[in-house]
Amino acid sequence: MKTIFCLFILCLLALSAEAQDPFKPYLNNASPVIVRQLDSEVEDHIRLDKLVFFSNVDARDATDSTMIFAVVARPKKPGKYPGLLVLHGGGGNAEIDKVKAWAAKGYVALSIDEPGIANPEKVPFSSGSWKDIPYGKERFTAQPDVRASVLFKGAVAAIQAFYLLQDQPDVIRERIGIVGISWGGYLTTLVSGFMGEQVYASYSVYGSGFYDEGSTFQKQLNEMNEADRKIWLKYLDAGRRAKGIKNPFFIAAAANDNWFYPPAVMKTIKTSKGPVNHVFSPNDSHKIQLPGGTSEKDKIGWTGMEELYFEYYLKGIGKPFPEFGKVSQKIKDEKLMISFNVDGGVINEAKVFYSISEATWPKRTWKEAEVVKDGDDYLVSIPLKDGPIDWFATISDDRPVSVSTHVKHINKN
Repeated sequence: MKTIFCLFILCLLALSAEAQDPFKPYLNNASPVIVRQLDSEVEDHIRLDKLVFFSNVDARDATDSTMIFAVVARPKKPGKYPGLLVLHGGGGNAEIDKVKAWAAKGYVALSIDEPGIANPEKVPFSSGSWKDIPYGKERFTAQPDVRASVLFKGAVAAIQAFYLLQDQPDVIRERIGIVGISWGGYLTTLVSGFMGEQVYASYSVYGSGFYDEGSTFQKQLNEMNEADRKIWLKYLDAGRRAKGIKNPFFIAAAANDNWFYPPAVMKTIKTSKGPVNHVFSPNDSHKIQLPGGTSEKDKIGWTGMEELYFEYYLKGIGKPFPEFGKVSQKIKDEKLMISFNVDGGVINEAKVFYSISEATWPKRTWKEAEVVKDGDDYLVSIPLKDGPIDWFATISDDRPVSVSTHVKHINKN
């Protein structure tokens, strides 16, 4: 009887541990403790400050504390400015050049080394046991619990970086945005979900959640046992956290991305509770060769559209990105008939791309269909002789900014 009672207590403790969101202790609106001020410098019209803050205690070793390097850039001229958290991609480190570029445009911008995402060899001022883990390892683990994943440490550091930015005396607290690329895009989505209305606008480049819906990481997820996979997806999947996003959210995606596939991107967008928009770039992987994308010259972000996006939402300058109005599709005479219109903007070009559905997402060949403008409507006819297809439309305005519809599936049968 005593043994049964002990087992019962252990089960209750296990259920309690699972019910407790591991991020809850860190969602405390408290700026992290700065343990070391490094150098400061002033160049042209900006000031750059480098520092190290205390992050979470490593879950595997209570004596091993994590210290995070951060860089803050701001306009030299006194005043109040919008804030921007800038999150680097896989294998990178704190984005010093990018925060300087944003500061020159009138933002207080902050970037950090992200545990589990940064290259351990590029982060001399950051510390913690995660630096002993080879890059790319121990992301998809929930043993002994989900805090053992290096992505947990990266997410906590990003949360604390947001609070640190929010606490800067020259930041307009009601005008803070987040931008990140790839794994930094994942963190952009994740932290935006955690912060809710505290994030005024987010722009994720290539990042998404719902890796189980379509990503190169499905293999690692499938290698986990069912219980661990369930816990990882519940707490660390950015898509499942996207329901906490309350304000404008944009994903710039590549339709042939080797890491994040369109189904995962679309489900992430649909899960968000705020105003959303996005773009898919056809036949591209981790680049966007549409107007306003990665090929734009003199861009300060990863894409040319980021500056326009944050100018509108964080500064109230300019106009919003265009949006699709009514989009319809029907099958007639062995052809897919598509029509759509556009809300807002001076549209320079409208295109429709389609591919045969059998091919895997990164290996798709997206063909361009002819688009005919009829008044305010755009009309397209695509033959269905080759079987089921997927298609999406893209519009580009005169700034330039490009946005897309969701990828839609059609089967004549």
